[in-house]
Amino acid sequence: MTVQRFLGAAWASVHGASDPRRLLVSVLEARFAGLGTSQAPRPLDWVALRAAAADLPFAFAPVRVGNPLAEHSATRTFVSTKDGERDVAVKAIQQAAVTARQVGVPRVVLDLGVVPLFGDIEAEDLGDPSYTWTHERAAAIRARAHAGRNGALDRACRALFGVVKSMPDIEFCVTQSRSARALVEPSTLQDLFEDLHHLRLFYWHDAALAARREQVFGEAQGEWLERFGNRCRGLSLGDASADGLYLPPGAGGVDYAGLASYVPRTGAALPAVVELDTGVPPAELPGVRSCLDKFGL
Repeated sequence: MTVQRFLGAAWASVHGASDPRRLLVSVLEARFAGLGTSQAPRPLDWVALRAAAADLPFAFAPVRVGNPLAEHSATRTFVSTKDGERDVAVKAIQQAAVTARQVGVPRVVLDLGVVPLFGDIEAEDLGDPSYTWTHERAAAIRARAHAGRNGALDRACRALFGVVKSMPDIEFCVTQSRSARALVEPSTLQDLFEDLHHLRLFYWHDAALAARREQVFGEAQGEWLERFGNRCRGLSLGDASADGLYLPPGAGGVDYAGLASYVPRTGAALPAVVELDTGVPPAELPGVRSCLDKFGL
């Protein structure tokens, strides 16, 4: 097995039992190694969950800052021009680090927020099925975001340097955002890693977001792993289309065969968290497993 497969906490909190022990057992019975760790629609007590897992063959995945299914990420203001707004994002990262220590997995996954824009924004959520992304709409908001890219990248480097240095016991991984004006795209991430090359800073691949960015911006989803595969410390698995994000694998445009080709065949198993929209019913789980099994994921 080249990956260790986890079930996302956001979906599990809605469809799973409220009792910690029963929730953990149900995850194992669904043939997952454990839970992805993040905020969820129904708050989870991670201390109680870890205690309940003491005598079970149960694992916890690295902590993703905020709720991955939410329209706006918890680190949305990480590169804001306002100190107070940046502080809000840093506090969310600090809270994720607390959770990481509680579950005993010292790794935190975060996106770097959105490039601040002046004026109105018609839409930015790539997962909103009610909005039709045309080439013109995508190009317009991307051009506006690129105008503020350099300043936002500079603030991201300074803020991330402070965060990483302040928590030396935590390993940090940068991932994609569902916003059309996200700072993180292949070119900015390359610049970030080059600027902060001396830090223990890694990459986390969100397959659904990479695929959705390809659909909207024409940005090849494989480029992320081509550039950053050597830094990759884990995966978020789900699918994407104009109907939304975190669909069951196989229901959208994720290139799972291509994704699987970047997964190491030797060494420690790569954590792979299956993130599903809460509208996906439990009856879909066997099909999810079957699709991922087909590709060795």
